[in-house]
Amino acid sequence: MYAFEQDVPINAEVHAQIMAGLGEELPRGLIAHIAIERADGHLHYLDLWQTEADCNAFTEQRLHPVVGAALHAAGIQVAGEPPRREVSVVNTWGSGFPSRTAV
Repeated sequence: MYAFEQDVPINAEVHAQIMAGLGEELPRGLIAHIAIERADGHLHYLDLWQTEADCNAFTEQRLHPVVGAALHAAGIQVAGEPPRREVSVVNTWGSGFPSRTAV
């Protein structure tokens, strides 16, 4: 499993535009994408993927074009993708997971 956290300079409205632009088809290897609103209105992501390769392929092929257009439309300029902080997942539990899993 590949998991990371990332702080992004967008709000929930821009995130909704990005999600709409991505469509309904789930990316190959995505387990969960969780967007959390911080006190400053920007978002914090927690992503869980089957593999880092799946994540990177989705990011380059589908995500970056959609994010670029959404940022441009919102007048947000960034110097590059915010850094990812890889995290170690110890356990997943919830209705969104097929079973209680220790990783």
